[in-house]
Amino acid sequence: MSSNYNNLMNKSDFLAKYGLNLKIERIRNKLTQEELAEKVDCTAVHIGYIERGLKCPTVFQFLKIARALNLSLDEFFKEF
Repeated sequence: MSSNYNNLMNKSDFLAKYGLNLKIERIRNKLTQEELAEKVDCTAVHIGYIERGLKCPTVFQFLKIARALNLSLDEFFKEF
């Protein structure tokens, strides 16, 4: 296997990091979980699960969340 493959983070590490980034950006944008959920058409409970790394958003949800936070996907995932 290539060394690039070996350097990939596992799913739980990815979800934890994404969730933390989501929470930071949500707070930076002065949004509650409820307000963000309304913008991306899901529930506040689901946003909470994502922020805690317990759920993985769909690709479409990734895009909607980034847009709701005024970020491109590139900007949101720059640290990965």
